[in-house]
Amino acid sequence: MGTKSKLKSIHWFEKQAQYFENNRFGAMALMMTAQSCWGSIVAMFALKTNSLILLSICAAVTMASNSAFIAQSPAKWSLAVFYGSLLVNLLILPFTFI
Repeated sequence: MGTKSKLKSIHWFEKQAQYFENNRFGAMALMMTAQSCWGSIVAMFALKTNSLILLSICAAVTMASNSAFIAQSPAKWSLAVFYGSLLVNLLILPFTFI
């Protein structure tokens, strides 16, 4: 059962990478805009709590994602950095309410 779900997960990522590669510039613009907005929301909450460490982490992962798109990195690498930055920013958000 675990192997089957792992294969589905890999297959899903491959589909995403293929879609991204076929529609690179449209998807890149959409993902950069969404990631920048999400990163700025998390940065606002981090700044509101005067947590410079969380603000730095948020800014670093958001800029890493945007720079991967601007540098036109390979599709899989760009998607991995994008999803990673979404996840990191999502994990930072609860710490701003403590």
